Amino acid sequence: MGSVNDQPINVNEAALQRLAQAVLESRGERSQREFSALIGVAQSTVQSWENARNVPSLENIEKIAAIQGQLPEEFVAYLYGRSIGRSLPLEEQIGRMSCKQVSTLMNAIASRLATD
Repeated sequence: MGSVNDQPINVNEAALQRLAQAVLESRGERSQREFSALIGVAQSTVQSWENARNVPSLENIEKIAAIQGQLPEEFVAYLYGRSIGRSLPLEEQIGRMSCKQVSTLMNAIASRLATD
């Protein structure tokens, strides 16, 4: 079970597995070290997410969601196997992101373009 600010989070195994898959997809061709630097966490933290042993903080959920091109609410709904309704157009999703989230997304896009 993970924690956010030392408060336990009740996360089922299916959500942990979806999280692990989402982190792997978000990381793409980047190494764990490169991805951890992009998110701003230790490499061991990324490894624990990919091994479904730990849950990111809300701040890191937001960063992963931005890399995925999702709003945090959409990403959390995906993790729990729920739908929050029709997805917003990408332009509107970006318009709702904070400057920090847009920056994280842009860094992820730049990294992805550099690997192609």
